[in-house]
Amino acid sequence: MSFRETTVAETADQPVGESMVVRVASWIIGLLLGVVFGMLGTVVHQSTISFFGLFDLPLGLILAVASVVFLLVGLRLILPSRLIAFLAALGLVGIVAVLTLPSPGGSILIPADERGYGYVWTFAPTVIALVVLAWPKRRQAEQPSDAA
Repeated sequence: MSFRETTVAETADQPVGESMVVRVASWIIGLLLGVVFGMLGTVVHQSTISFFGLFDLPLGLILAVASVVFLLVGLRLILPSRLIAFLAALGLVGIVAVLTLPSPGGSILIPADERGYGYVWTFAPTVIALVVLAWPKRRQAEQPSDAA
């Protein structure tokens, strides 16, 4: 068996791509990002700020929904494929669905209260994920032709 040296010219012609390990790691990271955002959003979605007792601003819900939008839109904009954004949405919606269930002790993290914050947090990530994932790809800027 003999090993031969490869030259720079030979390696330059070979396509460079991601290895399977990098792909699987990015899929797992996308899924975990969705789970973390879903858990954090579930914890903070009931936080409010009262303005002199006149009304309560649902700051936690606003920040949680905005973070979901920024996460999914950001993944769609910077990555060429929808797969990682889909996995992040799957992790997000999945953990929100799991956290809506009562625990064995009877506590509920996403209550169905009269303000409706629980309902908004339950359904908003799903609707946002559907819209972001179904949105068409951006068009690439056309190169001007030199046929002048």
